[in-house]
Amino acid sequence: MGEKEYLILTTRHKDMLFGGDVHLFWGTNGGGYTAILQRAGLYTKEKAYKLGGEGDIPVHYTVFGKDKSFFESEEKFIQMPTLYSIGKESKNLIADWQYQLRHNQTAL
Repeated sequence: MGEKEYLILTTRHKDMLFGGDVHLFWGTNGGGYTAILQRAGLYTKEKAYKLGGEGDIPVHYTVFGKDKSFFESEEKFIQMPTLYSIGKESKNLIADWQYQLRHNQTAL
């Protein structure tokens, strides 16, 4: 089994806490959704592709410019939460994913 290196970005739900301007990610062990990157779960590539439904996008953690330890923090309170805003970069990522789905490709 591979290493846990993928987050699952969902486009099926909107955040309500930050005004709908940030993306949500699957939490650890599929436990709900979070807008805070430090709280997003890491999954193996196989599990990320298997768990995700329509509108769920497996994304390698390096896309966010952070090292793996950033996502493995066990801090109870995140003093400086990092959010992934809805913008040109994320829209391009989603468009690329949709293109790959249409053409049966699975590399992100």
